[in-house]
Parts: sequence; C-alpha cells; structure tokens
Amino acid sequence: MKKHTFYFFGFFLFVFIACNVDNTVNYRPEIQFYKNPTTNKMDTLNIYYTDLAGVYRLDTIAVGDTVSFQIYVTGVSNNLKSFIITQSADSLTKMILPSKSSMDSVFMSNSNYTEGRFLMNGTTISLFFPFKYVAKKASREAKLTFSVVSDASSDLSQFSFTLKTPILAVK
Repeated sequence: MKKHTFYFFGFFLFVFIACNVDNTVNYRPEIQFYKNPTTNKMDTLNIYYTDLAGVYRLDTIAVGDTVSFQIYVTGVSNNLKSFIITQSADSLTKMILPSKSSMDSVFMSNSNYTEGRFLMNGTTISLFFPFKYVAKKASREAKLTFSVVSDASSDLSQFSFTLKTPILAVK
C-alpha cells in the first residue's frame, strides 16, 4: 500500500512541476528564405554553410547585379517585436525596400527604414518581407545581417545570422 501511495504522489508531483503555470509558450523566432535569392538575370543563387556559427555565404555576384530576396520571419507562436537588416557598408551595396506606404501599414512609425530597423507592435506572429540588394562595388567583405526579436522569454526572444555576399568586378 505504501508503494502505491508513493507512486501516486510522485506522479502528481511530477505533473505539477512539469506544468507551465504562467500559460506562455516560448519558441525562438526564425528567419527563412521563402525561396532562393535570384539575380536580375534570373540566376538562382545558392546559400552555403561556413565554418563560423551563424554565418552563411551567398553565391558570388558581380557589380551591378540586383539580388531579389524573399524573407519569411516567424515568431512561431510568439509575437514579433522587431526585424532588422544591416548591411556592411553603404558604399558597397544598396538595399531597395518595398514602397514606404506598404511598409507603413505593417511597421510602427518609429521604425527607421534607411537603417533597416523595422519595429512592430507585437500583435503578429509572421512577416513576409521582399527586398532587393544591389552590388555597387567589388568586395569580399560585403554582408547582410538579419535579426528578429519576439516577445518570448528573454533567453529565446532573439535570432540572427549573417550572410556574406562576395562581389566581383565586371570584366
């Protein structure tokens, strides 16, 4: 009898400890490419792993190429607070964003589009974001950094990665 009572109370103790009493679900937000980036010449570009964590490499592009990106950002079950795209140097590349009116309907007024800071009011769990990336100058150090922040608990609320974009001079 004592064994059964011990197992019974042990089971209930396990159930109560395993419960999430604040009724929240926390997942790390994600950034995905909706489809592979393409150039203005309709070439599909591949993305490769590098030996550094969180750093990837895009196929080589040439000066004058315009790369079209279609990014899908999700908080899984958490709301998105901000999405940031940072380019390494304005002299090397240029971002062409969607129209200001379409971005104003999604992002908060304190967003800074020229700096790549897109702030959200925290009421949506996903975002589809297309933009173009123009190679202006040859460089092996050009890169884009993508970051997202959600309302998940602090240790799971952020995700970011860097995409190196080698640019060759046109011959």
